[in-house]
Order: sequence, then structure tokens, then C-alpha cells
Amino acid sequence: MKRVLAVIFATILLASFVGPGFVSAEEVQVYKQDFTFKIVLLPNGSANITMTSVWLGPKEEIDKQIESILNETQNGNMTLEEAIKKFEQEQLARYIQGLTQAGVKLVNESMKSYGIEEGNNITLVFNAIALDYAKYYSYDHYWELWVDPTRGYGSMMVPDTGFPFGIEANNTFIVVLPPNATLLSYPKPFVKQYNQSRFAVESSADGNTVVVRSYIYLEPWLTPDGYKALFGDYNDYYIRYKTPYEGVEHYEKSITNEYVTLDIYANGTVRLHMKDEYVEPLRDVIARKAEIVSYGVQNVTEYILRTYSLALGYQGAIVDGGKVTILGLNETTAPLVIDAEYTLRNFTRYENGSYVYTFDPTLGMADSLTSRSEYEVNNTLYLTLNLSDGGDFLEIPSNISRELKGNRFTMTVVREGNTLKITSNVYIRYGAQPEDVKALLANYTSATVRYTLPAEGANGGMSDTQKMVAAIAAVLIIALAIAFWKKR
Repeated sequence: MKRVLAVIFATILLASFVGPGFVSAEEVQVYKQDFTFKIVLLPNGSANITMTSVWLGPKEEIDKQIESILNETQNGNMTLEEAIKKFEQEQLARYIQGLTQAGVKLVNESMKSYGIEEGNNITLVFNAIALDYAKYYSYDHYWELWVDPTRGYGSMMVPDTGFPFGIEANNTFIVVLPPNATLLSYPKPFVKQYNQSRFAVESSADGNTVVVRSYIYLEPWLTPDGYKALFGDYNDYYIRYKTPYEGVEHYEKSITNEYVTLDIYANGTVRLHMKDEYVEPLRDVIARKAEIVSYGVQNVTEYILRTYSLALGYQGAIVDGGKVTILGLNETTAPLVIDAEYTLRNFTRYENGSYVYTFDPTLGMADSLTSRSEYEVNNTLYLTLNLSDGGDFLEIPSNISRELKGNRFTMTVVREGNTLKITSNVYIRYGAQPEDVKALLANYTSATVRYTLPAEGANGGMSDTQKMVAAIAAVLIIALAIAFWKKR
């Protein structure tokens, strides 16, 4: 949501007034704007927000926009007041749509414009109540408010040649904390220069008011490397504060189940069955299903099948056959299921009289978080190894149960004759910090199963690292296989 909201702020500058097609092909323009975002926080985390955007230049583009508004009054179709009101309603709808898509819940929205009759500039003032705008984290017992001095340019998709216009923006964020709040931290000063382009941040705090100012100048045709040089190192987006009272947390759960079954035969052939269940958040699951249907179920199925095969082949296995099925597409509340099965040779390696199989019971999550968790995460891996008759397990992992600040990692191992069943679960609290998750999981990213088969000396196979990838292919390969639709 934060990245989407940042881009919305950027497009407010680029398109709030003039919409698509506003750049003149004959002349490179520099668009100038003053932007003020005032956030008055309420005790429950909601906020009265006011965005004031003043379009200052270029003058000829402002004149064109005003002319297009005033043209509505020709032939007596509208009065001047009605034409301005229509413009305000169009801009209000644009703001509401953008902010709603970014996950901001709004009530009592309004839009007022100034300067159209005078013709000097165009000013838009958007006001609304944003519900639950500041987030309370019981994990750290403080509130967190996100502001973006980069105005979204730090996360925008930029053409290789850059944009055929320049940007000059003076931005002010005014945050008024609720009564009895104690300020903990706010963005620090920051300056970056690239050629003629510049990004600078300054901030101050006085009582319960925090003011963050930024200046952005982006020269025309600034390349993606230029944007990266200006904004790539910036990560100071938060105002944090404590209050004498606890807030109510609003978050979704992220639940996935990964099933991996290996039927290991005496001749070295392996039947690898992988099933991924995406359970929560339901809203995202429904969206992913719709994207698969839109793209074409057969196209997606073939893509996943091909990607799995290439990944397994790259790791050294010989793929004799495979199939992929996507389930749950026609059931609204059912999980999205990716079911894949492969017949493989050269999958295991015989060394020193036994076979060694290594996997990651943490599901690759030790380094997966780069910022605090915005979900309550509950991911489970069900790994089953079935040996052929005469096979024997020589070494199996130990049971594990760890907890750190309410985050948990467990692994249970059950042996039933020639079958080994391993269940590992990673539970991450909403608001968990990445360093805590890493501390919880860092020493448990590798587990080993050692076994024998009745027909020793079968065809060679993968190294330990390769086998680890194959063992949790449902965790790692699936990310590659569905990357084109799972974009978040």
C-alpha cells in the first residue's frame, strides 16, 4: 500500500490538473508546484487530511487548462460557477479513486479550487477524514505514520529515456500529533544531487507538531539511473509516537500451505509432487484468481509447467514428465492451489554409502522481510519422503520449537517405517521487525535427511545446495513461476 500511495502522490503533481497528453512535443517544459499535506491525527489513528496543490507553471499550460474550463460556459451551456464546480468534481473523483486504490479509507471528502477566475495559478484543496491513517503496532507499543518526502518519485517506473519534461516541487508535510502523544522519531535531513537534479529534506518538531519539507528538482529526460541516484538511498519515511493508550490494530492474515512429497524409488527415479495453497488474504487470492482467468488458465498452466521444468533441469535433474493443475478458480472463498507433479531422474546423490537430502524448513523466510511485517504471517511446509522397500533413514532432523517476541518457528518430525513426515511452521506477528525474524530463523535454514536405498549406486544427482532448492520447490520455484501475476 505504501508504494502505491507514494505513486499516487507523484501523479497528483503530474496529472491532477492537466491529465494525459499535456506535454508539448515541440517544447520541453518544467512543471512547478507547491504541495502541502496537513495531517491532524486523532487519538484513534484516523486523521483529518488536507492536500493543497498549487500549480505554478508553466504559465502557458495553466492558461490552456483554464481556457478548457471556461469553454464550458460557451453557448450558455454552463455558468462560470457550474464549470468550475464540474472541474472540482472531476478532480475530487480522481483523488478519491487514487487514494482508495492505495488502501486509504476516506469519508467526508471535498474539493475546492482557487485561481481559475484570476488566471494566475490553479490551486486545489482536497480535504477528507482518513480512517486508521496512523498504524498502531502492539509489537513495539507505538504508532507509526508514513509520509513520503520523495513524493513517489523514489518508487515510480521511469522510461529508459526519462520523462520529456522537468519537475520542480516544494513539498511540506505538517503532522499534528494527537493529545498526550510523545514524539519518538521523524525524518532526518537528507540531500542528494545528480547533474542538475536535486532532492533535499529538512524537518523540525515543535510541541506536538512535526514539519517535514522537501525540495525536488528533476531535469527533463532524467534517466532511471538519475532517479536511483537521487532517491535510491532514501528510507526515512516514518513519524513514530507513543500515547498513554493502546490503539486497535487493523491488519490481514497471510496464510500459505506448501505440500512437497518425494516418492523415492530404488532405481533413483523420484516422483516429486508439489502443491501450494494460497489461503489468505482472501482479497489478494481473489485478485490473483481473476488475473489467471484474464491471462488464460491454459497459458498460466503452461508457463508454470515450463518454468518448473527449466528450474529443475537447471539444478541438474532430468525431467521425464510433468503436469500442472490450477484449482479453486471458480470458488470465491476457496484457496488458490497450484498443483504440480514431476517424474525425475538424477535427483539424488549417492555418497559414502548413503544419500543426503537438505532442505530449508524456514521456507526461505529468514531474509524475506526488508521492513516490518504488514501481515500476520502463518506459513507451513508439509514435507513427506517415501522410501522404496528396503530403504532406511539413517539421520533425520530433530524437533524444533522457538519463540522470539511472539514470533514462532516449529518443526516436528515423525518417522513411520519407510515414510518420514516433516511439518515446519513459521508464524510472524503483525508489525514484526525484520531483525527479529532473522534472529529467530537464521540458525535453522538448513536441515538434513540421510537415508539408504536397496539399489545403491544409482545414477548421480544433485549437490546439497541443489537438493535444497528441489526439496522446497513449492516455496522457491513457485515464486518464479507465478511472478508475472503475483505482483505486490
